[in-house]
This record gives sequence, structure tokens and C-alpha cells, in this order.
Amino acid sequence: MNTHPTPAAGAEATRGALITDRIQLALPRLSQAHQHIAHYILGNIEQVTHLSAAQLATAAGVSQPSVTRFCQALGLASYQALLLGVAEEVGHGNATLNRPLVGGLSPDDSLEQVANTLTRLDIDAMELVARQLDFAAIEAAAQMIAGARHTDVYGVGASGLIAQELELRLFRLGVPIRAWVETHAAATSAALRSSSDAIVAISASGRTRETYEALLTGKERGAKTIALTSDPASPVALVADLHLTTMGTGTTYRTASFAARHGQLLLVDILYTRIAQLDHDRALEAVAATAHIVTNHRVRDARPAQKDAE
Repeated sequence: MNTHPTPAAGAEATRGALITDRIQLALPRLSQAHQHIAHYILGNIEQVTHLSAAQLATAAGVSQPSVTRFCQALGLASYQALLLGVAEEVGHGNATLNRPLVGGLSPDDSLEQVANTLTRLDIDAMELVARQLDFAAIEAAAQMIAGARHTDVYGVGASGLIAQELELRLFRLGVPIRAWVETHAAATSAALRSSSDAIVAISASGRTRETYEALLTGKERGAKTIALTSDPASPVALVADLHLTTMGTGTTYRTASFAARHGQLLLVDILYTRIAQLDHDRALEAVAATAHIVTNHRVRDARPAQKDAE
């Protein structure tokens, strides 16, 4: 079996995306110089259409070759392709819908400012993920999990919480699934997978070594594989059969991996719902069969009943 990384299904979806969406998706993996260019474009989208590559480099405080490499990092053939994409987006009025995801917070910001900034960032991140949804890839992923003998979910750190969330939801539907967040256990489980099984690898960066290695082992054993990452060109995404895009923008106090959680949860919610739809009767039966469990474990109100006023 050929396990050399090739573009996963779903990875092509970003190629037709808006330029601002491409830039925001690429931000976590860009170099510092490229991030300067990205932030300048996102903050000055209409002005960029009138700038040469040299002028953009000067405005962003980088070298002209950095602008060329920035375009290549986005998968664009040239700076002219960048300008055409920006001009098209501005011409259709989409630029206002793709405001820059700026996450800077300072110790002097009020609690209200903090709440407003984080709310805007999380909503923007979820809307960006929604615009990038590859419905064919999501459908294939849902079918893959629904038809698998067993599904492993791998993730560590913040992504491990999302792995456990996916397990919690699908287990409630009666889907045979297990999340592995301890690396040795994940590696052991991956080695026991077969062509009847499925694997979901969750990594915000797509470069978490432990997740990558477990995914690769399972793939070599013949399992069908799905990746949830923010970077379709990352090692995890390239190994997987299917890639679903997530993203998040960090702040002064919050890393991108934590910020990605909202987009990841959106995808988990969509996958869960679609898998439930695929076997509607089983899903309803499973939910009904377990509904009493939570109710039976609720603590009764310990406050004494108040007598009616005489």
C-alpha cells in the first residue's frame, strides 16, 4: 500500500477560496515576515490592488522576495494572481465580510474589551470554517465513520479535548469509537487497526508528531483516515485520505491551538449530526435508550418547599 503523503480529498477546497480566507487559514503556519504581509493585506485590502510587489514589501516592512514567497505559500502562481484575487474580492464587496482577525490584547484592556474581542474572533473563525466547508469531504467522512467496524480518534493537548468530544457524541449514538489522548495507547491501538476501521486525527497545526505517527501507523495497517487541521499542506493532512479544514486565531494570551477549538467543534457537530442522519432509526433509539441516565443522576432540590402565604 502506498502511504506516501498525497493531497487528501478536501485539501483542494481552499484553492477556490477567497484570498482573505486563504490568508487567514494560512496565518498559523506563515513565517514572521509573511505574517507582516498577511496582516497588511487584511487591514488594507482595497489599497493593495494599487500596489506593486515592491510597494507592498515596503508597506509591510519586508523584502520584495518575501512577497513572492508569500504568494507561493498561499499556492498562488504569482503576485499578479494575488492582485487579481484581491481585486475580484473587493469588486464583489466580499472584503468587508472578511475583516482581519486581529487578536492583540493588553493588560490595560477592560473586561468588556476582552469579551468583545474574543467573541468577534471566535465568531469570525467559525464563519471562516463555514465558508471553507467541503461538503463532499464531510459526507465521505461521515460515511466512513458510520460504516467502520471501529473508529479511533487521536489528539493530544487541546486537540485531545476535541477528540474526547467526538467520542462522547458518537458513543451516545451507539457508534463504536474510542478517543486516545495518551500517546503510547494511541500507538498501540493504531497498530491493531485494519481495513475495516477508520481513524480521525485532530491537530490544529497538522504537525503534532504523536498524532502524525499514530495516524501513519493506522494508515499502514489499512485503516481509512480523516484529518482535522488548519493546514491542508501539513503532514497530518497529507497522510489522511480526507482532510477537513479548521482554524483559529490566537491572541496575546491564547494560542492558535486553543482558538481553533470553536472551528473544530463546529466540524464535530456537523459530522455528528450527519452520522445520526445516516442511521436515523438507530440514532433515535440510542438517544431514547440513554435519555434516562442523566435524569436519574440529577440531585433533587434540597430547599424546603415554601408554604403558601396565609
